[in-house]
Amino acid sequence: MANTVANSRLAQPAHDRHRILVCLDRSPFSEVCVPYAVSLAETFESAITLVYVMQGPQDHSAPHASDALGWEISRQEARGYLEQIEKDVAKASGQPVDVRLEQGRPAERIADLAHELSANLTVFGSRGEGAGPARNLGSTAQQVLAQVRTSVFIVHASSTAPTEPTSTRILVPLDGSLRAESVLPTAARLASAHGGEILLVHVVEEPLPTALLTAAEDIALAQELAGRLVSGANEYLERLRIQLSHEVPSVRKLVVRHANEYQCLLELSQKERTDLIVLSAHGSACDSARSFGSVTTYLLTHSMAPLLVVQDIAERDLRRGPDVDASLGVPSLRASYAPGNP
Repeated sequence: MANTVANSRLAQPAHDRHRILVCLDRSPFSEVCVPYAVSLAETFESAITLVYVMQGPQDHSAPHASDALGWEISRQEARGYLEQIEKDVAKASGQPVDVRLEQGRPAERIADLAHELSANLTVFGSRGEGAGPARNLGSTAQQVLAQVRTSVFIVHASSTAPTEPTSTRILVPLDGSLRAESVLPTAARLASAHGGEILLVHVVEEPLPTALLTAAEDIALAQELAGRLVSGANEYLERLRIQLSHEVPSVRKLVVRHANEYQCLLELSQKERTDLIVLSAHGSACDSARSFGSVTTYLLTHSMAPLLVVQDIAERDLRRGPDVDASLGVPSLRASYAPGNP
């Protein structure tokens, strides 16, 4: 924990202001993320950029594609829409807010704009206008996740945005790596700001008999190892719990044995009525060719609770692609989204 906080302070000088990029499409499905962006801006004293990407008149799939006047009317309406939300967000957050009305393919333009603005966090809803069932991740959201290189905050919710989102129950999955721990300053600051609780969770894989694990003595050995991992995880989480308890009103720890880590975290989130899941983009098995690790990708796709995913790899390393030279090693850990303690 101490190393994590130190890294955060070194990577984010005090004079730098964080920027949150909020993606909108004039639908209530996208607007559900706005109150969360306001809350994050207040907590971390971040500037906000509201972006709406219109498909150009030359795009035959866009509304008014062959109607220049109709497209211009839509553009003016979109500008007025953004400016109204700009006023509301500025008043609610007390932080600088600006708007960007862009043209092009939404996911590509959002990713490019996040890079252009050096945004620290990209916030969006799990689906937009015309998307499928609420439990599905919309196609634009999927494309944004595939292309954006920032930390992300995604809201899987109904079309009704909460007036006052809370972060009173924060679930933090940990795998014992420094990358997973890098989110702790962020989670602590959120919990402290809202008088909330952090639940530190580690899942130990439950060994199950398979074609490769059939002998009774082998199964017993696997069970013994799982038991030792549970004991070690309890000691590990307890150390973190004690350190966090100096900043956070309530910190709990939980070690679970389960055959499926992904499903376990989803079930636990529902059981605990989690307000927010905070986790690192990558864990101990870090693959720099992917923006998000397997556990994070699964939760982004399936969780109904809002997720704050802290990108632990710098953009220059993420862009190296799948042919990166293995001799270069694992990319260095980038600091947490949150700046140092105020």
